[in-house]
Amino acid sequence: MELAFLSDMAQQWLSHFRTDLFRYLMAATAVSLSVSWLFRGWMERRRIQKRRAHWRDIRREVSFSMLTLGIFATVGIITSILRDWGLVKLYWEWGDYPLWWAIVSLPVVILVHDTYFYWTHRTMHHPRLFRHFHRVHHLSRTPTPWAAYSFSVGEGVLMAIFSPLILTILPLHVLVWLAFIFVMIFRNAMLHAGCEFHPRGWVDGPLDFMTTTTHHDLHHQKFRGNYGFYFTWWDRLMGTEFRDYKDAFRRAASGDTESGNDGKGLQVTT
Repeated sequence: MELAFLSDMAQQWLSHFRTDLFRYLMAATAVSLSVSWLFRGWMERRRIQKRRAHWRDIRREVSFSMLTLGIFATVGIITSILRDWGLVKLYWEWGDYPLWWAIVSLPVVILVHDTYFYWTHRTMHHPRLFRHFHRVHHLSRTPTPWAAYSFSVGEGVLMAIFSPLILTILPLHVLVWLAFIFVMIFRNAMLHAGCEFHPRGWVDGPLDFMTTTTHHDLHHQKFRGNYGFYFTWWDRLMGTEFRDYKDAFRRAASGDTESGNDGKGLQVTT
């Protein structure tokens, strides 16, 4: 009986790992190919830093991402156990909850995740916590899409537990949850792409509250500030958005690489 239980747990762990690995590879590969092949000429003009990531940087990012996927798989088993206990509020039938909730639940969970990310991210930058939680991610001074899950164990756990926490609080249709997961990983890969995807007038238009690749790239360069993931609201409210963010975005979006940051001399430890 005990061996059968352990075998079942191992199979579940592998299933979770393979699923998360597929999403990670799909997002990181799609963004990488967009930058380096499909839109190479356009993306090269929109490169944010002069400094380039090396193959050893990508190997490190992938290696730590595999560790993170292992953590995600472990937390996935915990989430499955909570579901068996009736604590997880995932549902399959659209009629189980009002249709209006199914429509608004995706933006709601994105808003909640943005808040969770901002405050956990900013907390990990505390001098007493940084080395234990967030230093690994900041080894990517010039990040690539493969850095999306490049976390230490502590940060991996902190990012992973959002899933069981939110699923025990909010009822979410399984397709809404899957949509959120795909939005999250593709957004993550894009923020670490090193080249600006957004249109030139983005920061001067009505959607300037949404973060850009430049917004997060500046965080990797300058370390303290621009903590937001999807939106700039918390950074602006708490005064943690870099003052030169919009100028840096305009330089990248206009292809002004000559005046871009070379990534040298930037503080990445504390």
